[in-house]
Amino acid sequence: MTLKLRMLALIGLFLVMIAGVGGMVMIANARDAVRAEMASALELGTVLGRAELVRATGPDGIAALNRLGLRHLRFTVAGSREEPAAPAGTASAPDWFTALIGASPQERRLDGAGGLVLRVVAEPWDEVAEVWEDMSDLALAVLVTGALLLASAPLAVGRALAPLSRFETGLERLSVGRYDFTFDGAGVPELKRLGRGIAALAAKLSAAKHENRRLGQRLVEVQDGERREIAREIHDELGAALFAVKVDAGRILRLSEGPTGAVGAAGTASEVAERARSILATAADVHRMSRRILVRLRPALLDQLPLSEALAELVGDWARRQPDIGWTLDIGPDVAAELDGCDEVLRLTAYRLVQESLVNALRHATPSRVEVRVAVLAGRMEISIADDGPGHAAGTGVRDSGGPGMPSPVMSSPAISTPAVPGFGISGMAERVQALGGALIIAGADGGTAAGMGAGGTRVTARLPLPQASAAQAEQVA
Repeated sequence: MTLKLRMLALIGLFLVMIAGVGGMVMIANARDAVRAEMASALELGTVLGRAELVRATGPDGIAALNRLGLRHLRFTVAGSREEPAAPAGTASAPDWFTALIGASPQERRLDGAGGLVLRVVAEPWDEVAEVWEDMSDLALAVLVTGALLLASAPLAVGRALAPLSRFETGLERLSVGRYDFTFDGAGVPELKRLGRGIAALAAKLSAAKHENRRLGQRLVEVQDGERREIAREIHDELGAALFAVKVDAGRILRLSEGPTGAVGAAGTASEVAERARSILATAADVHRMSRRILVRLRPALLDQLPLSEALAELVGDWARRQPDIGWTLDIGPDVAAELDGCDEVLRLTAYRLVQESLVNALRHATPSRVEVRVAVLAGRMEISIADDGPGHAAGTGVRDSGGPGMPSPVMSSPAISTPAVPGFGISGMAERVQALGGALIIAGADGGTAAGMGAGGTRVTARLPLPQASAAQAEQVA
């Protein structure tokens, strides 16, 4: 059943209920009125009857009382045959209505001189007929009014529900990607609030669509750039190395096939050894280059170790390379269990964030201390990399990428620039974090950390919702 039909049925039900309750109230009042009228009429008849008995005029006096035309009253002598059911010429009500009112004649007997017994009868028929006439007129008025109301209700309900059709049209436009939703609310405050909410949702969907398109273009650019870089390295370095191996191998083959004397044999052996050493050196270069390309494509540690251990190995590797810097890695046991259960995309993003941030800190900040902290709070992972170098003075800039609807003030620091992984610098990190529904904030360290970090320095903080986090938690990451 449509909403319009439901509202019309509800209006009809209300009319029936109002008519029913009104009828019940009127019948109850009619009962009381009839009883009071009969009691009053009986008292009046008693007074008149006693006065007539005192006068002792007999049957002629009783007939005179009846000729007075007193409403509801009838005077008879006990034992007489004339006992009409109702006064002549009075209107009558249906039997079922009379029974519903519960009215019946009331009688009082008065004893007079000479054994005369006067019967005073109060009959309700005229009063019941009057009530029936009033209720019939009222019922007719209610019926006509209800019919007019029901006839005009579809038009009124249709006009009241007209804004909903505009809502439906607007939502259909949203479903096909047209986000230009506007609605004035038709003067109804509730509809205005609903329209503003849908308009705000449309604006967010439009922003998200443009952001997704931008991220898609950025992803294609990064992929193309990565492929060009790998192709260049393979062509320039791997191709040259393989050509050198081919040249050296061809020379060794020719030397091994040619005739040589005693002196020539010694010279040939020396050249063969030199060529073999060149091939070994080239093979070592090719191996290093292949490892470098593989690390850029995917860190091998993530395939061999859990995320917490991979981060520990990454920080430990830098600690071995830079022993003069104080390194701190803070990952609690409970946090490590949470991290190791993350999905593949989140593990790779967390690892790349720490990797890129450490490279930037060492390349630009010249720190004496570097701290990496990983925590899991309220269904989200929070990664913080802080250093005490001069690369980013406290409060000089913030880069916050929190997704559509989140604040995004941007003031990039000149001390953080060149990415260690092509396509995954500051902008690459922000885009990947945003794609996962998180936020990336880069700012000054603001007074240091619990590890004794001095004032100044740079702090990179990433907040990423965990897969089991609810949608509401993911929206509150920033």
